[in-house]
Amino acid sequence: MKILVTDFDGVICDGLREYFYSSKLAYQKIWHDSKIDLDNFQSQFNTLRPVVETGWEMPLLLRVLTWGETSENILENWSNIKEKAVKILELEGIKVQRLGQSLDEVREMQIRHNLDRWLSLQSFYEGVSSKLKQLINRNIKIYIITTKEGKFARQLLEKENIFLSNYAILGKEVKQPKYESLRLIIQKEKVNPSDVCFVEDRLEALELVSQQSDLEEVKLFLALWGYNTENTRLKAKENPHINLLSLVNFTGNDVF
Repeated sequence: MKILVTDFDGVICDGLREYFYSSKLAYQKIWHDSKIDLDNFQSQFNTLRPVVETGWEMPLLLRVLTWGETSENILENWSNIKEKAVKILELEGIKVQRLGQSLDEVREMQIRHNLDRWLSLQSFYEGVSSKLKQLINRNIKIYIITTKEGKFARQLLEKENIFLSNYAILGKEVKQPKYESLRLIIQKEKVNPSDVCFVEDRLEALELVSQQSDLEEVKLFLALWGYNTENTRLKAKENPHINLLSLVNFTGNDVF
């Protein structure tokens, strides 16, 4: 391996507490609904985090929970529920872009006015920080591809004394699929796809990479400690292009 490309949330950082808190602030910013105690939904929200693909869906997920939708139905049918919920929002005069914008704004506000609290709501998975530093010391290049704003990921990495080049964190601002980012990294670094390992906790992202003929030699790993379900892990196990990776193996010396 010459390059490790990894997702951020669910692989490097566990941000469940921050996701809920920021989603709650974004919800209140959009709907101004003080009658509902949103804290009652935190446990369900945490359980349902695997259905979320990008950040704007988190305030929407919270909104759907306030409508009384069950966790079981959301786990099985989030795509359809999300589509219907977006149409309802449009009738309310709320565009999807506003959800993501509000989430970014409340995060910016926390970083500006209470950075220590915001940082404290998130933590690196055990051993991951040390592993990244080891790899950097071995001259293995690290790239982060995340659907989070890159500047937020950078704040958290630098808290752990991990300093990456400006081009090494590709956040949602790059506005491209992760397989396109992988393609660009390979071109930039002038390496072979087989020199690259990609660790991700979303099976769909890994499947899309495996479907690209020019990326078929990239080594793909599903992070079992991340935001995925048992059904997802079973499905991944059946895919010959995807390796299942435990946190112990990631942070130890068995694989990387």
